[in-house]
Amino acid sequence: MTILIARHGESVNNLPDAALHTLDPGLTDRGLAQARLLGERCAGMRIDALLSSPLLRALRTAQEISVRKDDMPVQILHELVEIGTDYATLTHGEAVKICPAALPYDPAPGAGDYADGYALEVRDPYYSLARAYRVISLIRQSWPEDATVLLVGHGAFNQRLIAAALRAAFPPDFIFSQGNTGLTAVDYRPGDTGHEITRLVMMNDTSHLYGTQYAGGIAQAVAANWPR
Repeated sequence: MTILIARHGESVNNLPDAALHTLDPGLTDRGLAQARLLGERCAGMRIDALLSSPLLRALRTAQEISVRKDDMPVQILHELVEIGTDYATLTHGEAVKICPAALPYDPAPGAGDYADGYALEVRDPYYSLARAYRVISLIRQSWPEDATVLLVGHGAFNQRLIAAALRAAFPPDFIFSQGNTGLTAVDYRPGDTGHEITRLVMMNDTSHLYGTQYAGGIAQAVAANWPR
């Protein structure tokens, strides 16, 4: 199995003007262009399943991939939301206006069910790492061993997803840099001794942006991790 992890394109909340920030920001013009370039890249890749966070910036990015994969269905997974998110996410009716290929999904759990947990995630990185391990476990149990599954999510939580995919701990002072539309691939294959081999195939690859005005350096990518 191969798990691909992508960050959304640049969002309004990645801009320095805090007055523009919202609970569920959309993509900037730059972010939409980045998402289209990621979609063009994914058009030539094998992808068996496409999953997205229910937040607008991720779903809009997933849409640019879906349309370039012959309107591949997009499965919404609530547990891909960004760390610290108030659980006010898009309904399915709202989602299909942004991404017509979005599959039906259950309404978001009530904020009362998650508010304490998501607040804890801001203070304790290991709390969010536990959520990431649940997501990776779900993916590995739900698709065949030879499948390639793409997850579209967010800078901070994607860091935990990568750690969980690698079966790693996540030190609070360590960062897996996540540029906008950066793509990470983790591959699982049987080894010669019968034990499974886990390979980090690529990390935060933004080569689809190279040579365009939408490319950014490592410093910008790190700066864009917060706010999300």
